[in-house]
Amino acid sequence: MVPLSYRLFCCLSLLAGITPAALAQQDTAVYQLKTVEVFGKPAEVFAAGSRVSSLDSSFLKTYASGSLADVLQARTPIFLKTYGASGIATPTFRGTSATHTAVLWNGLNISSPALGQSDFSTLPVTSLGEVAVQHGAAGATYGSGAIGGAILLHSPTLNEPGFGAELQQELSSFGRYFSSAGARYGGQKISVGLSGYRLAAENDFPYRDYGSFGAPTRRQEQARVEQHGFTQDVTWQLTEKTRLALHGWYTYADREVQSALGAASTNAQQLDKNLRLMADLGHDSRWGQTSVKAAWFSDYLRFTDNSNHSVTDINTFQLQTEQTYSYASRWSLRGGVNLQHFAADVQGYGRKVTEDRAAAFLLFRFDPARRLDLSLNLRQAFVKGYNPIPAPTLGANWLMLEQGDHRLYLKGNISGSYRVPTLNERFWRPGGNPDIKPEQGWSFEGGLRHVYSQGTILIETEASLYRMLVDNWVQWMPLESGYWSPRNLQKVRSQGIEMSSRASQKLGEFDLAATAGYTYTASEQVKAYEGPEELHQQLAHVPLHKAQLGTDVAFRSWTLLGNITYNGLRYTNNSNTSSLPAYTLLSLALNKKFGVGPYQLIASLRTDNATNTDYHVLENMPMPPRSFAASLRFIIL
Repeated sequence: MVPLSYRLFCCLSLLAGITPAALAQQDTAVYQLKTVEVFGKPAEVFAAGSRVSSLDSSFLKTYASGSLADVLQARTPIFLKTYGASGIATPTFRGTSATHTAVLWNGLNISSPALGQSDFSTLPVTSLGEVAVQHGAAGATYGSGAIGGAILLHSPTLNEPGFGAELQQELSSFGRYFSSAGARYGGQKISVGLSGYRLAAENDFPYRDYGSFGAPTRRQEQARVEQHGFTQDVTWQLTEKTRLALHGWYTYADREVQSALGAASTNAQQLDKNLRLMADLGHDSRWGQTSVKAAWFSDYLRFTDNSNHSVTDINTFQLQTEQTYSYASRWSLRGGVNLQHFAADVQGYGRKVTEDRAAAFLLFRFDPARRLDLSLNLRQAFVKGYNPIPAPTLGANWLMLEQGDHRLYLKGNISGSYRVPTLNERFWRPGGNPDIKPEQGWSFEGGLRHVYSQGTILIETEASLYRMLVDNWVQWMPLESGYWSPRNLQKVRSQGIEMSSRASQKLGEFDLAATAGYTYTASEQVKAYEGPEELHQQLAHVPLHKAQLGTDVAFRSWTLLGNITYNGLRYTNNSNTSSLPAYTLLSLALNKKFGVGPYQLIASLRTDNATNTDYHVLENMPMPPRSFAASLRFIIL
């Protein structure tokens, strides 16, 4: 086996050996921005053959008081496992688990080193500028954990000159109050943005207690939530070609943990405090774009109930440097190094734990002809005690038909991915497994994309088939001793179909838009280290079917948004002996814009679960019935 130090030396030497002399000129032109595939961001340009979708900005503004879990559940193929109204929310993307979705903020991974995932219920939409989704494996681009996909979060952009501000107040059913305020200033050299929010919710909604005889109606008493936080963004143009950006993001969540039906209340409570600070230095030269990012993330979690008290306190330090070279509009090459240091003081480990990780990556985009885009990416990770294989990605987009107003693209990619076991999986006592194996996966994807454009009519439709194989899939299982411990499933296969369509048209004073999507996901264990009893059974909490339909209608100063989401039957165990029924949710929102002198006032009315559906995302965790919200946003342009 090749020594770890030798492979690290070879990769770093390769990066250092990319000589600027090989480039004749630098082209600052960006790739064309597309509605479904986004090529304007720093990394998506290297995602040929993959689907990268972004959430509509007007939809994010309407649901600014919600969490990232709310908007992703409504308008993406991702299924969110929500542990009640006050519980955590984690993603299931293309049949994978929460630890298989990488979450990046301004290009750096913010997933908890202890859990290997992010709680989307504590990530407020109001703090974000843009949200994009990388569908499928992307280990070469985003590193450990990007097996099912990646969520790409970006701070608000500060491009508008002068001063601006915004205030919002929202009142909702079941004792929910949301307030936010933000201000920005854009100058020739310095741009500054500040924002803050506060959320308080009693979540005292009525529900049917199916855990008691006769299923009486009760009122939820253990789901209170209090959240607040702030963001700070500063961009300083040091010189004509050098800029410095400083980003800060703090979130605080104090919540009661909702009890399961039929279980006695343990007065469980969870406190999360997350501080993320980042400095991003960029420089343009004749040799390309240089970027250096340094960050410090502090993640604190305290869980208490009648018999337990557990504290997790982890500091993460990250440094990422990268250099991008481009030649006209034909090809672009990026090389970089990512370094991470974890310092964990976790009560459940019984000792302090530190870990260092490194990765070297090369991303290459080549457009040999107007109709053909190619990308070839490679990442090599280095973690003490593990030996991850290189994670490559090869992708292509081909404009196979162009006739009149129609364009038909053929696309596909092959991707390798990996995941290093989390700190909890290795060090938690009792139950942690120091011998747990890392996960390695391969993903194969192909599809068609059709674009029809005529006048004000634009219709984009995409269909993809994918197949994913993951070796040593990690799953926590109960032991005879009563503890839970992670184990490796020998091989898991996830395969399915993703279809989506978006249509927009302007009819006089009407702006019409609609989005539709459907996903079929079959995720099952196909090889086992021991016992055949769970082979070829759908994995727990992965719906076979999910569909969504969204509509946006704008007329003068009025806007109407509607969203229907269908989640199919989910099994609650890997033997498929019990399940939760499918459910459909409808949400509606009506906005009215008023002019108040030079300012704007936007009044909104919204209803969630408009059909009053009685549903459970997870077993014995009732969710809120129909609710209403009214909000006012005051905007100083």
